[in-house]
Amino acid sequence: MQRHEAFTEWAQARGVEIGKVKPARLPGRGLGLVTTASVKKNQRILFVPEKAMFKPDSALLKQHNLQHASPQAQLAVSVLAACATQVSAIALWEATWPTDTDFEQGMPMRWDGCLQDLLPPSVQQPLQRQQDDYMKDVGSVHTFLRHARVTEQRFRYYWSIVNSRSFHWKPPKGKAGSMVMCPFIDYTNHGPTGTGCNVSQRSNGYEMLANRDYDAGEEVLFTYGAHSNDKLLVHYGFICESPPGLRNKDDDIRLDHLLIPKLDSHVRDKLQDVGFLGAYALLPAENELCFKTQVAVRAALLTSNEWEYFVTNGEDMTEDQTPAVLRFMHPLLVRYHNDATGELTIIEEQIVDGSGPSTQLLLLRSRWRQIQDALEAFLKM
Repeated sequence: MQRHEAFTEWAQARGVEIGKVKPARLPGRGLGLVTTASVKKNQRILFVPEKAMFKPDSALLKQHNLQHASPQAQLAVSVLAACATQVSAIALWEATWPTDTDFEQGMPMRWDGCLQDLLPPSVQQPLQRQQDDYMKDVGSVHTFLRHARVTEQRFRYYWSIVNSRSFHWKPPKGKAGSMVMCPFIDYTNHGPTGTGCNVSQRSNGYEMLANRDYDAGEEVLFTYGAHSNDKLLVHYGFICESPPGLRNKDDDIRLDHLLIPKLDSHVRDKLQDVGFLGAYALLPAENELCFKTQVAVRAALLTSNEWEYFVTNGEDMTEDQTPAVLRFMHPLLVRYHNDATGELTIIEEQIVDGSGPSTQLLLLRSRWRQIQDALEAFLKM
């Protein structure tokens, strides 16, 4: 932990206020922040002033005509250039970041095709968007990389750092915002909505306040966003495992690949017109189908007047059509449950056949089990 202690001193020297917390290794979770003493609710845990943030290097971006690259590409290039100097001003910070091997293990974008083929269908779309964004960013900085004699692999590493550890900073007085990196606060692991500390932007920095009373030695979390486990896996390389009996309210089990092919073209057009085409999901925390799914199935079952009444009022015009919706969805969900069972069998065989369970296979097994469990719970109603 010596490098983390050195980085802590470095951050404090730059004005980062660190309360009763410190970085620590957590079994099965890597690094995180834990309390060093009891902390009261609403007590300040961290404060990162604007002057301590790492921002895009405007001079560098102008020099290489990168002003029109994406914010993520701009910040990645700036971090890359800062770390490439002989005496880097952020070397102690960089020493605490994940390695390239960490990204290879956790982020599906870095997996080989055979492992990507084992991902749930709901992961494929956000993964494809991420890959498209990355290729666009590589194209926008290609000339810079060639001029600086930097490999694409090196750029990809810093792009991944920025992708998983950046914040959006909006300065006061109407100045343009940008993606930034905030020292020390980036130790904090993610927790679903309602389980983490309160992080907010002040006029001069980011502040983290305790969301409850803490005893010494407890991990503190904050919420990166109300992200499903599919999105967490794609962008951060992990998924949230809910404690027994507690459902993650942010998670959902996407059903687009099942439902959309079952809808006639005129039904899809009707749903497209009102913004209800796609993003269909089973909500494990509530053990129910989302409203968009209810709307889509009713579009296939009801008359136009009955359907429009439900869209407007959230209830059926006369008789409750929920049983009909469930009958429509039941065979689709059974099929998905069978698919999950089949995928888990393949994954378990690869775990047993290998020299040891890889991080990728364990992530795949966890996500497919979550899908299987959610479907089982719903089908048993």
